[in-house]
Amino acid sequence: MITLGSLVGKTNIKIISIITTVVFMSTVITDFFGRTGLPSTSKFDGQPNSSRGRSSIGKLSMLYGEPNSLYERALSAHLPHNKNFGYSMYVLREKTLPGYWSKPAYILDQLLAELALPQEERLKWLVWFDGDTVLMNPKIPLEIFLPPDDEWGHVHALVTNDHRGLNNGVFFLRVHEWSVWLMTACLGTEIFDPEIELEFGDQSAMGMWLKKERFRNNTIHVPQRWFNAYAGYRGEKTDLFADPMAPQTKFRHNSIKEGDLLVHHAGHKSLRAQRMAPWMDVAEQHLPQWELDLDETTYEQEIRDFWKNEAPKERKLVDDLIKKEDQKAREKAKQKEADARKKEEEAKKKQEDAKKADELKKKAEASKADDEAKRKEEETKKADEAKQKDPST
Repeated sequence: MITLGSLVGKTNIKIISIITTVVFMSTVITDFFGRTGLPSTSKFDGQPNSSRGRSSIGKLSMLYGEPNSLYERALSAHLPHNKNFGYSMYVLREKTLPGYWSKPAYILDQLLAELALPQEERLKWLVWFDGDTVLMNPKIPLEIFLPPDDEWGHVHALVTNDHRGLNNGVFFLRVHEWSVWLMTACLGTEIFDPEIELEFGDQSAMGMWLKKERFRNNTIHVPQRWFNAYAGYRGEKTDLFADPMAPQTKFRHNSIKEGDLLVHHAGHKSLRAQRMAPWMDVAEQHLPQWELDLDETTYEQEIRDFWKNEAPKERKLVDDLIKKEDQKAREKAKQKEADARKKEEEAKKKQEDAKKADELKKKAEASKADDEAKRKEEETKKADEAKQKDPST
């Protein structure tokens, strides 16, 4: 079995990058013109006359397939945010690849389209938002999350982890060739290393590559609650149906609190509509307890403390993640071997039982045949004896 942690040195990223870039260059042109109104992409700016002007941060998302009013409402929740801060937002409206691979493909397209522009006209950062996120506070500027240029100008990706590893429902990418190589590597994984177990598809591929030396030095894992928070425990014993109007009943470091940017309803796809709807209703009411001004939140102090105290520990954090993942992979491989042995033993026992049953059946048939032969022999013997006693017959 090939695991994510055992792939170091096995894939030539330059080959993947060149080939995958060539494959997707044809869609770049289409998507670039799609920005101006073709149905492949829709625009959610909401700020054509914003006094702030156009932000250097752009937003990306995707929504295609059967019409979904809840997801459309979630997209529309970005409009006041985009208007407040001058964000351009582009939404992929047509599926381009199987599964969720359209996501890194679309990001790659947008990166290349921006890099094809004169530098002064480019966006500087792109922020991806999954469709199951609900923007709760349009008063929070995305700029506050960007790495300080003085010491952290080399950082090109801001990502978050949950209990399973990377969650790329929301993440920041700098418009830079580094980001192009990252998205290209992610896309190439499925093609060039099909034996790798990607539990969560593109997300697992991205998580794998971000731990490689080629990319890890330019990546920072920030607190998940900042811009990729989960609903947590509110008014329920479980975290499946948190009530946004109820107080937190159990603290979780990655759970949204009043004034935070957004909530992400990851997983539990069959229950997603039920989980999202109450939050969507509250977001559309623009309630003051949720839409706090930036200086009323804890963001600014948290962010200053993070870059001063936590960001320098990034390398150790990733080393620990790699060790944890390798241990998990070893345990999984061990369990897989145990399951295979058990399956083999069960198959062997099944064969032995079938063989025994067949032997018993044959013995029973042989015994029956013997009994039948004996019966016929007895009948013949009796008939012969009867003839001897009565010669006239």
